[in-house]
Amino acid sequence: MVDMGSTNTMVDMGSTNTMIDRSRQTTMIAVSVISTFFGGLSLVLRLIGRYIITRKFGIDDWLMLAGMFVTFGYLFEICYGLNWNIGLHGADDSLDDMVHLLQIIYAVQLTYNTIIYLVKISIVTFYLRLATVDSGLRAGSWATITFLTLFYVSSQITSTFQCLPIQSNWDLVGYYKKKCINTEVYFYVLAVINIILDLVILALPINTLKHIKRGTRDKIVLFILFGVGGFSCISSIVRLYTIKVFTDSKDPFWDGVPINIWSMIEINVAVICASVPAMKPLFTKSIRDRVATQRTHRTYAHQMIPLSGDERSSGLPSGRFQDRKDPTYSAHAADGSIIGGSEEHIVQKLGGIEYEREFMVEESSSRVPQGKSES
Repeated sequence: MVDMGSTNTMVDMGSTNTMIDRSRQTTMIAVSVISTFFGGLSLVLRLIGRYIITRKFGIDDWLMLAGMFVTFGYLFEICYGLNWNIGLHGADDSLDDMVHLLQIIYAVQLTYNTIIYLVKISIVTFYLRLATVDSGLRAGSWATITFLTLFYVSSQITSTFQCLPIQSNWDLVGYYKKKCINTEVYFYVLAVINIILDLVILALPINTLKHIKRGTRDKIVLFILFGVGGFSCISSIVRLYTIKVFTDSKDPFWDGVPINIWSMIEINVAVICASVPAMKPLFTKSIRDRVATQRTHRTYAHQMIPLSGDERSSGLPSGRFQDRKDPTYSAHAADGSIIGGSEEHIVQKLGGIEYEREFMVEESSSRVPQGKSES
């Protein structure tokens, strides 16, 4: 029996399986790669959507980009573990495999803490965009950022020095005389605090969203956009359960796999949910382009229709085909042309929230009889 060190778990190394079960290993790699792909894709769409509106990136965007960069580091750590049979039963791992896997587990703890911090602080920094006139949200956001930073620093220090000397974290032969904290309690505390922080971050903008002067339908859409972050909370809760399974396990290398699976899901779901609001301009632009194309076709069709028996179709009389239900404007230019409304985008910031107002400009020439001039 070999002591796992910081996990306070004993591993039976006496048995040898002739058939190696790689099912969890395959699942872990597949989930990690797929979830990271979609997390990265959502971040790219977020950045494109942000650039369409503001032509620049905010601090929250850069923080999320940093978080995604570290997430790729986490994915590398998991894939690197394939060299040492990560995701197998302890009985299928050699002593050298176990030592390297414990080193990877140690690194993953520090990586995970960093990712969670960057993703959470990115979300709260985004709230500051909404807090230009909401002092309550601004104060709550800054308080949360302060707590997140202090919590991150303390958790990184504790995780780094959970066992002294540090090398004893992967010492399986008792070479070092080590002193460790109660890591089982420590992991539970970290997970519970992260869940509480998820709920706090989810609740922070509720009051602001309730008082936005928008229609009921728009408010519902906003609540849905911000509420999707609840999926990340669910992932955090499931991850807490996997920690319990791991700490109670007699085969931690096998039962530790679900922790990595749900950690990856939690991280990338958080990135996706945090990116959804910024992706909205991409979809509205697509719809706007289709509508503009349809209006253009209708304008050309109108120019081909004879007017009151007159076969002239070279121009549109003032307001002749103006849709009275269309809230656009029309005005005469000096050359007799008509200017109508279209969908030129103007972006306003009202209370830190970006709004778009659409106008359209249409122009068509009217013939002026020779020898006459307009008054």
